[in-house]
Amino acid sequence: MIGIESGSIFHLATVNTSYIMHILPSGHPEHIYYGRKLRDVQSSLTAIREKKYTAPGMATYISEEDSTTALDDTLLEFSSEGKGDYRTPLVSISWGKSGERTGDFRFFGYRKHNGILATNDRLPQAKDKTGDAETLELIFDDDLRAVELRLIYTVFPSLDAITRRSIITVKGKNPVTVRSLASSQLDFRSSDMTVTLFSGTWAREFRRTRKTIEEGTIISESRRMASSAEANPGFILETADNTAYICNLIYSGPHRASFSQTAHGLTHIVWGINPDMFSWPLKTGESFESPEAVMVCSPEGLWAASEKMHAFVDSAVIRSVWSSRMRPLMLNTWEGAYYNISEKRILDMAKGAKEMGLEGIIVDDGWFGARRNDRTSAGDWHANTMKFPSGLFEVSEGVHRMGLLFGLWFEPEAISGKSLLYKQHPDWIIGRTDEENAKGRHEELLDLTRADVREWIITTVSSVIDRCRVDYLRWDMSRHYSDLFSYREMEDYGMFCHKYIMGLYNVLEAIGRRFPGLYIETSAAGGSRFDLGMLCYSASMWLSADSDPVERSSMIANAAMLYPLSVIESSVSPSPNEMTHRITDRETRFNVASFGVLSYSLDPSSLSKIEMAAFRQQTEFYKSYRMLLQFGTFHLEEDGNRTIWSVASRDKGTILLLYLQKHVRPNTTAEKLHISQADPDCDYRIFSRTHLLTDQESSSYPQESECYTVPGDAMKYAGISLVEQVSGTEYNEGMRMLGDFSSRLYIIRRIED
Repeated sequence: MIGIESGSIFHLATVNTSYIMHILPSGHPEHIYYGRKLRDVQSSLTAIREKKYTAPGMATYISEEDSTTALDDTLLEFSSEGKGDYRTPLVSISWGKSGERTGDFRFFGYRKHNGILATNDRLPQAKDKTGDAETLELIFDDDLRAVELRLIYTVFPSLDAITRRSIITVKGKNPVTVRSLASSQLDFRSSDMTVTLFSGTWAREFRRTRKTIEEGTIISESRRMASSAEANPGFILETADNTAYICNLIYSGPHRASFSQTAHGLTHIVWGINPDMFSWPLKTGESFESPEAVMVCSPEGLWAASEKMHAFVDSAVIRSVWSSRMRPLMLNTWEGAYYNISEKRILDMAKGAKEMGLEGIIVDDGWFGARRNDRTSAGDWHANTMKFPSGLFEVSEGVHRMGLLFGLWFEPEAISGKSLLYKQHPDWIIGRTDEENAKGRHEELLDLTRADVREWIITTVSSVIDRCRVDYLRWDMSRHYSDLFSYREMEDYGMFCHKYIMGLYNVLEAIGRRFPGLYIETSAAGGSRFDLGMLCYSASMWLSADSDPVERSSMIANAAMLYPLSVIESSVSPSPNEMTHRITDRETRFNVASFGVLSYSLDPSSLSKIEMAAFRQQTEFYKSYRMLLQFGTFHLEEDGNRTIWSVASRDKGTILLLYLQKHVRPNTTAEKLHISQADPDCDYRIFSRTHLLTDQESSSYPQESECYTVPGDAMKYAGISLVEQVSGTEYNEGMRMLGDFSSRLYIIRRIED
């Protein structure tokens, strides 16, 4: 709920948190507090507000009459340029013929709304599925330049979440160029904050880095036309008292988050569209709106905050009818067949998928045009008649007759130089026609800022979906932009990236509206567009092109700090792995991939009878625990040579625990497992999942049997001592015998009275 006192004090209250602002006499919005919920804000305000009697030495204060207010050393809801605030601005404009950059925004008024204030720009934003959201508009005017700034706060009380966005409007006759308009700003008087960032690159997504915010500035940004694997838009802030804030952005384009600390211990955080990739000219009456930022806070630490963010994404972000439904178990053809697909092979693989207990098959790259490799045919989205002489519809019908879902891979944003589409529309590419453009994956990108290109993609993809009765659409994007030239029709080069992303949203929204029951999975050569913006149109996202379980283990755990398991797609693929050539056992490949949306990427016809039976056993186990593995509460218990995860049901009645060993170490002794999600007041039974083994596997790594009945407090605080692991030359029956990159999955169930 939103509480307002005297028209100048604003309290955004969720079930467990308080966010408090105050309008200073100068008209600037002072940030007072964001943290554990306060029971009496009015009584607390005088005590908790900062008291200023003089400005810091060498400070620039806002006026002769108010020499105590130096914006650079004031906790604010937004920073701007030109009036003594030298920190990273939330808003920056250039105005007039000289390009003046001063912005002097002072409080004008506020409006309060029940529910959500809908966006005017078709940007994706959070939805109020719980029915208790409220929105506050704070309005600020720059009278001299006749520009209005609105800060939009939406409170989701029962989800413990707050969202923010910014809107700038030109009221006067003079045009303005928006040089920067971030989505949110957080100021703290703290010198002990850390930030956790998630960076990486193709096939090495979601590497976690924790940094102390010290004097100076930390920048996390994407300069690509995608949120990118290089810098995920989400980040985590933590304080010394264990309070954790998780922040993210509902946006899929180039973004930036800056984290700085002044010499006076003021921590200043701003995040939104990357200003280096952006500028936006506005005329009289025109507005620009930033993407929506999301914030959750928990005084109970990281994993409590993570649970809040997961609940928010599940409830308020995902649009699809699949948002509250268990995700299907699919077979992807890529690592089982690559480009070597045909009618017979697809139907044979579908038959094997059925035998494995899977629920559908996705025909990946290679089904269209004259495609035999990645050098041709992107854009020619019609069936390859050499591979599918009867057409894709017949293949789809054959799959459906087996009771399976039929899926297709597309890369609709791409166009090959060697394609019929390129011959017909060479002007549709991003880039120039009078010189050679840089390439990525031997292809160009289509210009989604053009209405005719967007309509062609919508019509073409929709036609295939409709004609072939496609149930599952895998939307991929395998290169980033270069040679920006489509701005020839725009007033400013800096409009291009944002308009491209808006065009992409327009296309995805149109397809989703035409096919409301369609399962859409988005990918960008793996995790290069793994963000909340894409989740407004898709049910899940592909995490990485690297399916090696050891590599994936850190990616899944790190992604799960920001995103619910229900949107994290992972696959079981052949061993040795195509990317790392690492050999891992069948169970470890499954155990890691099962945390989230499980799929398989292999050829079932290549499996022996015992392997087929083992995979069937895996899928049966997954189906039994699918609700837990997709919607349970995830914790990373330990990460080192031992990686230990737990996922628990909401009532803590069932917990699954992954134990992954990266390397065998000699001469080790006792090991313990501590299960933090156990309810101390309950009793549990814990046992390891049994699995089928070939004769060779049984002789090399026999499976031990462990089973205990134990009180929850003992599991949580004292820990369970595991059976001794072989770590030398001696083996006795019953010992644990794990090799490099081996794992166990433990099932923990509450004992009911």
